[in-house]
Amino acid sequence: MIRLAWRNLLRNKARTWLTAGGIGFSVLLVSLAMSLQSGSYQIMIDSATSFFTGHGQVSNASYIDQPRFDQTMTRVSALQRELAQIEGLSIFPRIQAFGVVSKGEKSLGGMVLGVDFAAETQHLDIYDSVVAGAVPIGPDEALIGAAMARNLGAGIGDELVVLGSGKQGAVAAALFIVAGIVETGQIELDRTLIFAPFAGVAEAFYLQDEAHLLVLMADNLSELQRISSEVEAKIAAPIVVQTWQQLMPLIEQSIELDRAGNQLFYSLLLILVAFAVVNTFVMVLFERTREFGLFMALGMRPWQVIGQVQFEALLLSLLGVGLGLVISYPLIGYLTAVGIPLDQMGGEEAMKQFQMGSITRIYPQATFTSLFTAPLVMIMGTQLAALVSTIRVRGIHPITALRVE
Repeated sequence: MIRLAWRNLLRNKARTWLTAGGIGFSVLLVSLAMSLQSGSYQIMIDSATSFFTGHGQVSNASYIDQPRFDQTMTRVSALQRELAQIEGLSIFPRIQAFGVVSKGEKSLGGMVLGVDFAAETQHLDIYDSVVAGAVPIGPDEALIGAAMARNLGAGIGDELVVLGSGKQGAVAAALFIVAGIVETGQIELDRTLIFAPFAGVAEAFYLQDEAHLLVLMADNLSELQRISSEVEAKIAAPIVVQTWQQLMPLIEQSIELDRAGNQLFYSLLLILVAFAVVNTFVMVLFERTREFGLFMALGMRPWQVIGQVQFEALLLSLLGVGLGLVISYPLIGYLTAVGIPLDQMGGEEAMKQFQMGSITRIYPQATFTSLFTAPLVMIMGTQLAALVSTIRVRGIHPITALRVE
């Protein structure tokens, strides 16, 4: 059967190799595009989560519903030590308070963010956007947004007074020295945020071993699901954990929308190739009508003739898929190693706008889906196309077919 099917394919070598080449090209194009798509999604997620939000956050459930200052988590130090035992997880606390930030006679409202600078600078990219001064290292130093600095007329070394409402309605007051100015490109952040040491903000706002958030950063984003499950096992209500999908639903929705559009394009491409295969086997049916009639006159059933053609279609699809894989796998492997430059994608300003200023190359990500979807679809599509084309064999009358020239 194998020898017969192969010899039948070689009857018209040009048509066989053209059809196999079309199948191979579709496998190459779809596999490369899906790998590139996966790589771009990975960069998008990494850039969005590593900029400011983190891969996940642990907080009080009531703080998620209504982010009030008094909705804090208690015994944060013990909780942080317990969660830090999870393999592949980095964790650091945050306090979010609102107050009036003043310099001289100028004042404006802002959000005071108490952070662990030593931990956050190792994981978050927002601190790479410091345009003046440096990241604070002293207990009374602060980092402010560029727009806030312009509005207050503040510079490096100036003193800022922060007044707000602490725990249980007490008046909170703090004095910080501007150590650095950050420009993120996001107006709201640059205009309202003031980063200050966690301990200093906690003391000024009368918090005792409390925090609003614990930011989670996974060493490997692919293990986030496992990490979030282990975090859930170590916490109890009303403390909850949120991953980046809950924190930034627009990112996930954008990815799903883009994935759906690309899948439509891939489907259309594969359907076009399938039509080419249909055309090939329609020609086979017309050219070999007399041969099929002879088989049936010798006692073969129509389904046996169709099975023979299906076997030929299987060899043809395997030949095309093999050609595609021989080209696509080394190419994807090479691009995964060296990456694709992003110099022509709008320049530094466009990359900065999407918090991707540090990204210079995109690396295709080979996954099971990207590497095996196109080959499997083309094999099944070729079989279906051959079946649709040769189903008419059932209507062939052996005597009539033998008279066909």
